[in-house]
Amino acid sequence: MRAAIPSLRRRLFASLASRIGFFVFAATLASALAVAFTSALAVRAFLRDRVQDRIPEAAARARDQLELWYTQRALDVEVFSHSEIIGDLARGDRAQSRVEAEQYLSYVRSGLPVYSSIFALDASGRVLAHIGGEFPVGPALAQRIARVDATSISGVLGSPQGPVQLISARVATKGGARVSLHAVLPIRALGDELARGVGENAGRLHVYDESGALVASSQPAFAGELAEGLREEATTRVVDYLASDRVRVVASAQRLERLPWRVVFEGDYGATFAPIASILTRMVGLNLGIVVVLAGVAFAIAWFLLRPLHQLSEAAVRLRDGETDVHLPIVSADHEVGVLARSFAEMVESLTSARARLEQLAITDGLTCIHNHRFFQDRLSEEILAVDAHGGPLTLILLDIDDFKQLNDRFGHATGDAVLEDLALLLTGNARAHDIVARYGGEEFAVLCPGLGVDAAVALAEQMRLAVHSHRFRVAGADETLPVTVSIGVSSYHGDRVRFFADADRALYAAKHAGKDCVHCADEA
Repeated sequence: MRAAIPSLRRRLFASLASRIGFFVFAATLASALAVAFTSALAVRAFLRDRVQDRIPEAAARARDQLELWYTQRALDVEVFSHSEIIGDLARGDRAQSRVEAEQYLSYVRSGLPVYSSIFALDASGRVLAHIGGEFPVGPALAQRIARVDATSISGVLGSPQGPVQLISARVATKGGARVSLHAVLPIRALGDELARGVGENAGRLHVYDESGALVASSQPAFAGELAEGLREEATTRVVDYLASDRVRVVASAQRLERLPWRVVFEGDYGATFAPIASILTRMVGLNLGIVVVLAGVAFAIAWFLLRPLHQLSEAAVRLRDGETDVHLPIVSADHEVGVLARSFAEMVESLTSARARLEQLAITDGLTCIHNHRFFQDRLSEEILAVDAHGGPLTLILLDIDDFKQLNDRFGHATGDAVLEDLALLLTGNARAHDIVARYGGEEFAVLCPGLGVDAAVALAEQMRLAVHSHRFRVAGADETLPVTVSIGVSSYHGDRVRFFADADRALYAAKHAGKDCVHCADEA
């Protein structure tokens, strides 16, 4: 046996090729094992760092979404509080003012179903107007909230409708009389917003109050107090624990600015860390397999693979860092690196196209294919900044389809949708190239006219009204056509964004009260 070993050694190293092959194999195997071990540690640390980043980022995104949501709720009530119809509750014929105010609030609530009821109080807490469900607050609370001075959002309150919040604002009145407007926001609406905030994240969202009690959750059946590890002030800490429903989670919390509450994002622990073990196992196995199969030809293919792989890794790092203008050199070869490079290039192109499509969808109304409320608000901010900085006119046209509810009731929602689509085409066809036409909500459309004076804006509004008046709208599924008219309000910007909208809204309602199918200008009121 001992004599056979030297004989086998001589045969293995008899030629220079076998010696080089052996040493190349040994060196490659040692290097590959070292690289695999080092890479495994690096990848493991990298993925853990990514988890440490992803969980707080998800919580921060949810917090920002809720902050924006509450800001919009406060802005809703603030805008409505500037309506002259609500202001009239403080003077004149109270019975008539109440009827008009409740009609206006009913219209507002039909466009904003997130509120279960809306009511107005005088300084003593007496109800001046109320629409919606059963009156949600008692006399003591009514007296306290009646003296609100600034727009505010309450904590959780008990009511006949269940847990709610109140969005309160003081009404702008003449003569110094105090009137306040309050919108009731059910806590279930917060839960619905949290469910939307989860999005594509594999997890769930909860909101806790200052005492650590659960306020709302993206999972309606969830119940449980805030975990001890999330009660500290640090907002970037990531902790793992067993939740009240016996699910092990990894979580992070973020504080809201408007309310003394915390938003908590919980990700499933197993789903979060499972990719680490899977990637490490596959990576080590792949490294060993490559060494065993390809060690003999390692030097032959090293030069061939080095340059394309280097370019591919650079492109991957740039893409990971958020760059969008990433291009790979064309590799025409059909080997694995060529296929990988082309597939990666196609993936980059697909991601770029998908991002562009998503950005377009985010600013487009799905039914009418014109700009939506979000895009309109962004452009409005830009145009107001430009006017404040450089001067020049800025006008707003608000259009509302007359008797749209009766149209829907009579002909069906398919016809109503067709009317909205045709109306969008008429508005864009009559607007100037740089006007911003958007569906503001329901059957209401807005046209923002930069650089257009109020007289020209009124003329443009009249042109749009006549175009709608003369157009014959189609009835879905039939040869019948029907006439449609719009009421239009026009206002000009005078340095106050809230008044800008309130004036247009007031002018629109003046057009409604004047018999509909007409244009009314706030500056002429």
